[in-house]
Amino acid sequence: MITTRWKDNEAEDFNKIVELLATTPADEINKESTTYANWSIVKVFDANEQIKLNGKNIDFNFFKYKYDQISPGDQPEEDRTVKNEGVVIPYYNGVTVNYIINRNSDAQKILRKMLNYSGRNEIEKNMFSLDNDFFIWLINKVYTNENVIEAYNEDLHSITLDAIKGFKGNTEDLLTKVSANGESVMNIISTLSFFLESRNLHQITLDLGYYDHQNIKLVLTNKGKNGTISTYEEQYQGLFEDDQDKNTILPKLMLLVYLEIIPILVQAYHSDLENGVWSEEENINFLKKVAEELSEKVQKRVESLQK
Repeated sequence: MITTRWKDNEAEDFNKIVELLATTPADEINKESTTYANWSIVKVFDANEQIKLNGKNIDFNFFKYKYDQISPGDQPEEDRTVKNEGVVIPYYNGVTVNYIINRNSDAQKILRKMLNYSGRNEIEKNMFSLDNDFFIWLINKVYTNENVIEAYNEDLHSITLDAIKGFKGNTEDLLTKVSANGESVMNIISTLSFFLESRNLHQITLDLGYYDHQNIKLVLTNKGKNGTISTYEEQYQGLFEDDQDKNTILPKLMLLVYLEIIPILVQAYHSDLENGVWSEEENINFLKKVAEELSEKVQKRVESLQK
């Protein structure tokens, strides 16, 4: 599920926010612009749930929504209607209210409609800055088998980067797999050629383990201001599967990703930068290492064919 996170600059009462989200938005009637109508809002938890993450008690709830997006025009309405559905996870960390929603470019608009907000700057994007260098740092960690990322405080746990499943860039969209268990010749070739041809990585897919969470799949995307974080409930394996109410798995998983896993990775990246463990020079050394291993494997292959 592709998601973004947004911070509420106006909310002071989390219970009031939950009430607002549970209220069905009024249909719009406007023949000159896009109409949002036929809303359906389902509040999954009667009472707010709580989970402790990153040393804080987090209050949260879970909403499922549906609506029709109707474009202006002279065609029959059914030909101009797109049906949308998704989820919103509002949470309160003791200081601010945030929303995790499975929308990106129109997320702010949808949240404003659901909350019946009409002013400016009530909701602003609250995403991590995950750039090209961060993605290469992750790949390097797995490739060099330094794939255990230590947590930065005692409330958290270490992360094990099990595999990089794929990455995409601006020049060529090549997919490969770089695993902590070793690389095939084809994997090394595609990895090296990708780095040489691509000016900028904008997406990376990885599998990781975290404490009692044996498998979490993440897809991190950075496209300017439109970065997203994706994870997949159906591929998750871990502690949350033991919950009697299976509706809690997705919101707990998303909160875990946003409030512990990504912060640990970002903190470790900046720590490596500040301590000189990762730098432009180390980036170059990484590329050289891949090139050298590629050359060695190709040479061995040629020699085996000549025997």
